[in-house]
Amino acid sequence: MVKIFFGNRSGVLLLLPFFIASYTLINWFIGYHTAELNSTGFWGVQFNEDLWWSKISAPLLILGNALLLNNIFNRNAFMEKNIYLPALLYVVFRSFFHSFYFLSGVGVVETLLIFALMQVYKLDQNSDGRRAVFNAAFFIGLATTVYPMMMICIPFFFWIIWVLRPFQIRESALAIVGFILPLIYAGVYGSFFGIDLTVDFLSSASVEWKFPDIYVVTGGVTLLMLFSVGQIFTKLSTSSIRLKKVFRVNVLLSLFTVALVGVELLVYRKIDGSSMIVEVLVLFLPYGFGEKSQRTLPTFLFYLIFFFSVGKFFISFDI
Repeated sequence: MVKIFFGNRSGVLLLLPFFIASYTLINWFIGYHTAELNSTGFWGVQFNEDLWWSKISAPLLILGNALLLNNIFNRNAFMEKNIYLPALLYVVFRSFFHSFYFLSGVGVVETLLIFALMQVYKLDQNSDGRRAVFNAAFFIGLATTVYPMMMICIPFFFWIIWVLRPFQIRESALAIVGFILPLIYAGVYGSFFGIDLTVDFLSSASVEWKFPDIYVVTGGVTLLMLFSVGQIFTKLSTSSIRLKKVFRVNVLLSLFTVALVGVELLVYRKIDGSSMIVEVLVLFLPYGFGEKSQRTLPTFLFYLIFFFSVGKFFISFDI
């Protein structure tokens, strides 16, 4: 399985709907992850995740996110050849999280962050970046209305822009306007409908805790990152200035997601938001499998994680 996704044949992406549908159907029958009452941040709406459109739209978002992330990986030439391993890694690691199976603020925010990232990667030193900066800020502002914990990302966002672009007052002003605009819309909406927001609305992540899943995801990602570090430094030593800046952006995104998860864990005792770390790290993890030839040990580790991701539905690993 890893071998065919490690190749450069785009047809393997047709397998992703099969994997996602399999995870979803098994969960429907087994009930490992269960529906909750979910909030929509500043929009002040709560809905029951057990509705049919929630169960269908969440896997569709996962599929869209996987394809977009893989497109980002290949279009920015993270490797010398096109591969489709990022999409597979994203699907498998995301299957451990509640928002894979039910629509939630976290799932929507991940998609909006990917759209913002696509705009950010359009920036370079020489071309006009005003449109891309505004669009990226707008997507982040929209994500913040759904998942207000995203307020933490504001300094990271400006830092990311200045990594790829020289500081310009116009672009910074456009970024501020783009970010604030969705918040104004949400504020007007809340005032018009008389929505009374509470502290609980600041986080739209699931309250679900699955300790074995957390251990496996954390351990698996950590080990694969250790396998990847050496390959990443080798790549950076011979890469273009542009790719080095892109890697710096990814590091900043990783720091932002870690900060976000840390604050949410301390304040709300929630862990589902950590799925956003997976979104960023799948752009790093493929290096652990090698670049020109596939490495055995990381591949074996991935299969262990994959079999656990399926086996958890049928065998209790609770400690």
